[in-house]
Amino acid sequence: MQVGRSAPSYVGKMTQPAALMGELAQSLARSGQDRRDDMLIKFAQLFEGVSHLLDNGGVETFDSIFVSLVPTCSEEARKVLADAVAPNERAPVRLIRQLAFDDSILVARPVIRLSPLLLDEHLLALATVKSPEHLLAICERSSLNAGVTDIILSRANGEILIAVARLDAPDEAPRHGAAWGPPPVVPAASAPPVLPTPAPVDRTPAFDLELRDLLAKRSVDAAIGALADKVAVPPHAVAKAFALDVHGGFLAYARAVPLAWETVLRFLMARYEAGQVIPRLQRAEADYARLQVSEARRVASLLGMHSGKSH
Repeated sequence: MQVGRSAPSYVGKMTQPAALMGELAQSLARSGQDRRDDMLIKFAQLFEGVSHLLDNGGVETFDSIFVSLVPTCSEEARKVLADAVAPNERAPVRLIRQLAFDDSILVARPVIRLSPLLLDEHLLALATVKSPEHLLAICERSSLNAGVTDIILSRANGEILIAVARLDAPDEAPRHGAAWGPPPVVPAASAPPVLPTPAPVDRTPAFDLELRDLLAKRSVDAAIGALADKVAVPPHAVAKAFALDVHGGFLAYARAVPLAWETVLRFLMARYEAGQVIPRLQRAEADYARLQVSEARRVASLLGMHSGKSH
């Protein structure tokens, strides 16, 4: 909806919240779903056109209208509203928070990704209680603080990593400059057997052997630094993920190389005292096997990028 710079005649009425709310309540009482959806979309278009003309009272009036109307409307209508208000610095504050916490990621995602009105405390709450898809939307913000990144890492079990990586993420080449290393060597088709049979060849990648040697020498920090360099993220990001009892974030960094599970296991063993049970080890191995390399690289890039910004 296009509106000129001069205020339309109805803009002045936006400072009369009691009258508008009364009219809205009467309309809702006799309206069906389609009517409510249509009303929400029209209010969204109206606000988009006149928000730059409203004083604080006018914005608050829209806030009251939207907050009361949104719970009664369909996902499709709520998404139209979310798309309209997400990047707007003049958007109603209560509405922005309501949409960010919407269970539908289609509604919440544009607001979580783009709204400048969401504070760190709201992002921390979202990262703590909402879905993996909400976590990805948080990761796609232009900046995050360390506390939010920590929460994302702490929840990053295998299921969350896979859900976060797959949402709207077709397989693609690594980001420019990402030092993932050469692709794993695929053995050529075996030739017809020739006698005598050659001795087995150790096909463990050289980087895995390098890390295992460092871990055997208890040079854990050096091993973490080497892994961070390989996946082109800050060492403190890998160290932070390594320190968590939930191993998901660290698994993403390891799988991005990819490391052999034996190497990952030696990392985890180095984190605990001799003979100590490693929490959720069996689950971690299953998660690692399920996590595709392309998925791990996407998650590692997102988490590493924001850890770097917030350090």
